[in-house]
This record gives sequence, C-alpha cells and structure tokens, in this order.
Amino acid sequence: MEISFVDSDLAQACNDDAVRAQRFGPVVAPVLRRRLSELAAAVHLAELRRLPQARLRGYADGRLLVALGPAADLHLRAGGDPPRLADGQLIEWAVHALLVTDVQLAPAV
Repeated sequence: MEISFVDSDLAQACNDDAVRAQRFGPVVAPVLRRRLSELAAAVHLAELRRLPQARLRGYADGRLLVALGPAADLHLRAGGDPPRLADGQLIEWAVHALLVTDVQLAPAV
C-alpha cells in the first residue's frame, strides 16, 4: 500500500526512530512503527481487517482510525478517489493508498 503524510513534520515524526520515540513516547512509538509497516505491506485496506490488534474503524466523514494500542490512534484517509458503495462506505479492497493525517495519543471516541 502507498502511504503518504499530510505534512513533512508528521512524516518525520512517524518515520524517524528518534523523533518518533521523543514525540510519541516509549509505549506508542514501537506500535506506530509496526502498524505503519503492516500498512505498507498490505495490498489493500481490507487486509487490515485480518489484524485484530489494528481495530480498523471507518467513519461517515471519511476518517479511518487504526489502533496503536490502548493509548493512541492513527488517523488516516483513503488516498485518491476510491470507489464507494451506494451508502457511501468505502470499498476497502479497492483502497491502495492512504494519507496519514494525525496520531492522536488519546483514543478517539
């Protein structure tokens, strides 16, 4: 899967080991690294459903959240203009690119 970031600061915080550890702490940083590796290895978004620890959640406003353990969530949006079902839900097997928009240290409700 192709992964991009909303800005260069977030890209550096997610991809640089030292910056990631400093910004997100010793608990979240290794989980974030692992989750980004899992995203990159996936062919399409639906593959994340096979990872129960990721707890992929989608919202009507287009947000996707992936768990980073009990202490954080990775916020994503589908890249490009993926097809949707009649009710507006993403066709997850057709999503091959993701945009990382945020890492929230307290899980979203």
